[in-house]
Amino acid sequence: MSSGQSAPHVESLRSYEECQFLRHDWNEIVTRQSGEIKQLDPTSGFDWAMALWQSHLKGLDQDVLILREGTHVAGILPLYRFRKRVRGIPCRSVAPFTELYGGRTGFLLREPRSEHLAALLSHAQWSLKPWDTLFLTVVEGSEYEKLLLDLAPRKGWHCLILGKEHSPYIPFLDSWEHHIASLPKKLRSTMRNGEKRLRERGELTYRECRSSEEVRGFISAVEAIERDSWKAEAGTSIASNLVHDAFHRNLALRAAADGGFSGHLLLLNGEPIAYIMGLLHEGVFLDLKESYRSSFREMSPGHVLKSFAFARLYERDTQLYDFMGKCEEYKLKWTDKTYCRNTYLVFNNSLRGWVARWIGRVFTRRTNSSQPVGHSLDGDDSAVGIAMK
Repeated sequence: MSSGQSAPHVESLRSYEECQFLRHDWNEIVTRQSGEIKQLDPTSGFDWAMALWQSHLKGLDQDVLILREGTHVAGILPLYRFRKRVRGIPCRSVAPFTELYGGRTGFLLREPRSEHLAALLSHAQWSLKPWDTLFLTVVEGSEYEKLLLDLAPRKGWHCLILGKEHSPYIPFLDSWEHHIASLPKKLRSTMRNGEKRLRERGELTYRECRSSEEVRGFISAVEAIERDSWKAEAGTSIASNLVHDAFHRNLALRAAADGGFSGHLLLLNGEPIAYIMGLLHEGVFLDLKESYRSSFREMSPGHVLKSFAFARLYERDTQLYDFMGKCEEYKLKWTDKTYCRNTYLVFNNSLRGWVARWIGRVFTRRTNSSQPVGHSLDGDDSAVGIAMK
């Protein structure tokens, strides 16, 4: 540390109102650490976190840790607390907000330095209410995963992987013309024939919604589409979960005000029949939610909409399309490239953390299981959250 430079120190903010001044530093850190598939996406951003705080955490006080070097914000770690039975042991657990609902997340560090992560997690370990288990998700092979796996043994923590989720993504080519020419022949035929059949039904139009006023109309269109979608029948539509619905409404308006919302609609005779709800940040498009009216299924409106939306995203210099969520069949028609998100369970060296870890080791030895320990956890050990799509 150079002469005159202040030593790093951590402070804790608890209220939603206290944290509002963090927007600039928070988003600046995300921007510095985004742009590649193993880096952060907007689900690590300020608006996403604040929307989760209001919807999923009901605006109640939390622990948002701020690492400062003088007046300089070097790191941010927003944590919420909950009780969780791990291997039958009632544990005091903590997790970043994004464990409630998120994508490519990690640690908010201006520079990915081990000592900065250690300072934040040590403060959470000793200066706040002690925790027994920590849940967090990082992209496999990312700098954030390496930092965690390097720090954990030095702290005496034991890590295991609770789950893995592979998600598809599309690196954009130099032009939409080249991109569409590279797609499988069957997919191109599906889009072409679907558009033709839809145009035979009437006037087919496409619209991108970005402003706050457009977003309000977009949300109404999404509701109309989902009422007639397969998601409504399966109980997975946005409207089927009031908390999730409130989150998306809040997020969409926040993102529109900040210029990052990108919603896409396909309309037939003025009526919405398919949508893609997304965020566009630093050349990366996040496909948060999408669906179409089931009554138009045979015309592949989801694929037809993508042909319009992709052309628009190319105009906006998009470099990467992140499908997010699981590797569903319709996504894999567009790409064979995936990344993996690993959800870790970290045991602290507290009494409860040690006992929960010990029970797992004994169980593993008795069953002589060749699987990772995480696969022997009972159903109560999964992280609390909502899956993408």
